[in-house]
Amino acid sequence: MKMFKRWYDADTAVSRAINELEKSTEEIQVRCADFIIDLLKDVELEQMSLEDQYNYIMRRWYDKNIKVSHAIEYLRLSPKELRRETALKVLKYLEELKKES
Repeated sequence: MKMFKRWYDADTAVSRAINELEKSTEEIQVRCADFIIDLLKDVELEQMSLEDQYNYIMRRWYDKNIKVSHAIEYLRLSPKELRRETALKVLKYLEELKKES
């Protein structure tokens, strides 16, 4: 089994979505965060300990905005198939947002 440095690199769609989000403006990141949270708000996610949460604060690009950080954590903690499905929807949503601007 191949080991990945980052959790989202295990799936090409998820990796692409995260990379596209990172390259986007903060406004688009926040709109996508709302989109992700809306998609995953009713899903039972595995819990993250407080210690895990504090180990990540401000170490990653998406920690600069609390809403974006929460959305990425929702995505990370969602079941693998749902994570991929959500990433594909995010990629499509990003395309729509780029057409608007």
